[in-house]
Amino acid sequence: MPVTVKAPLRPFEYMAWAKAVPGGARYNLTASGMADAALSTSHGDVSAPRPPDDPAAELGWADAMARRDVAWGSVDALTHAVAERYGVEPAHVTPTLGASLAITHALIALVRAGDHVVVERPTYEPLHRAPEILGAQVSRLERTHDDGWAVVPERLAQLLTSRTKAVLLTNLHNPSGVAMDAANLKEIAELAARVGALVLVDEVYLDFDFSVAPDAPVQPACRVAPNCISWSSTTKAFGHSSLRAGWIVSADPDAARAIRAATDYLHVYPPVATGTLGARILRDSQAYQDRAQQASSAGRRIMERWVESESRVQWVPPTFGITSVLKLPDRMSDITFAEHLRERYETQVVPGSMFEAPGFVRVSFGIDPGTLEQGLANISAALDDLAE
Repeated sequence: MPVTVKAPLRPFEYMAWAKAVPGGARYNLTASGMADAALSTSHGDVSAPRPPDDPAAELGWADAMARRDVAWGSVDALTHAVAERYGVEPAHVTPTLGASLAITHALIALVRAGDHVVVERPTYEPLHRAPEILGAQVSRLERTHDDGWAVVPERLAQLLTSRTKAVLLTNLHNPSGVAMDAANLKEIAELAARVGALVLVDEVYLDFDFSVAPDAPVQPACRVAPNCISWSSTTKAFGHSSLRAGWIVSADPDAARAIRAATDYLHVYPPVATGTLGARILRDSQAYQDRAQQASSAGRRIMERWVESESRVQWVPPTFGITSVLKLPDRMSDITFAEHLRERYETQVVPGSMFEAPGFVRVSFGIDPGTLEQGLANISAALDDLAE
């Protein structure tokens, strides 16, 4: 008799789309992070240590990499590299397998079935799906184009209750690329603190212009207020998505202990390569950040010129980073537009519906300038076609 799953896990729609659709487009404007980096740093070429050719020696190499003391040493290296980057004690840092797992990791540690959670909208799909899977009651905090995609404190105040355990946000906002400044975040954190709630912030795009300086207008959440938690990874700004090196940083020591305890339910410790190479990348973080900013600046100039000339779309300029969303003409379907753009012009954008933003498309401008310019010209041509 076949087994029936009574409550199957809802598919992650955006990730399924991202794995299946963008590949093969001649003009691909969907990249969410920097292109894969060639890892050659001041520490030497660590793009691979390769095992020796001799089979016996290769086995010894593998055994050495799999030793438990080496594994714990790699965890310690990544933990201390993150702590140094954020200016916090190592006890406040928990390594994790990328920012994707950090979402579930933090929620498993801090939220229980029946708890109330507030999640921004539009947003990255797992931020509202994961608490739903865990049985939390989820309310949505609207961020709108008309408000410049800002987090409006008054809206949050209307949603908070005595049962609220967490508020989930992105900074930079995903998909718009708009930053939440430290003053705004502090106000949000103070509202949450009144009901005993934590503010959990996905900051994978914040590394494009990372700063922990006290006077920096945009700062990691864990540096802004004691009830804030940040997470990030080496994926978006650093160009090392396959490494799966991520981290969670909590300003609250009790929350930090709970998050660390949850590690044993998920992965115990990251693979040796993840910890070791992740630590090296963070030690050279400024070089990677400079590379990302150069790509961002070049693409942004092209985007600004095109948006100025293309009156049929609207955008809120991203604060930094390499992605933004464009508002299509009224009543134009983003799904239909993206499909037409792909079929007729070999150009791929992300339909805003994948991020709960129907009527918008997300565009990456951290790509080859020639590809970007032609891709934007193709968007204009597709607008011509669908306006007829």
